[in-house]
Amino acid sequence: MSNLDFLINFHFVIFPEFYTVKDSENNEYVFLRTEDDKINSIKSVADKTQLEAYENHIHLFGKVGKKHQSDAVKVAYLITYNLIKELKVQFPNKKFHVYLDCDFTDHTIIRFHQHWINEPPYYNVKEFCTIKEYTIGM
Repeated sequence: MSNLDFLINFHFVIFPEFYTVKDSENNEYVFLRTEDDKINSIKSVADKTQLEAYENHIHLFGKVGKKHQSDAVKVAYLITYNLIKELKVQFPNKKFHVYLDCDFTDHTIIRFHQHWINEPPYYNVKEFCTIKEYTIGM
């Protein structure tokens, strides 16, 4: 993939925009606006963390060879940092967990969700050596 192809394919996370949807219990969910269909309505949700974490995950890279891992990490960190910055600006009163998962044998994934009361975070990062967690508002 060329540099321009990468920018075009991942513009939605490099320059993130978000939208919110409330469920039938008035919980407000935050979603990354992507090329996929927009979620317009949500009924009652048993696992709010699961819903947001599933919908808000982006596969940046597949397997990355040793020669390119340093560059891949730099790009992934920059994109993650920008995502965090935008979440802080657009949702200053919300708390978030943001994960960067760099398993170069298989994937590089960014994922985020709100910190929901009475629900554990999506990952227990102590169980995964490839995942770095960033928290916002906590």
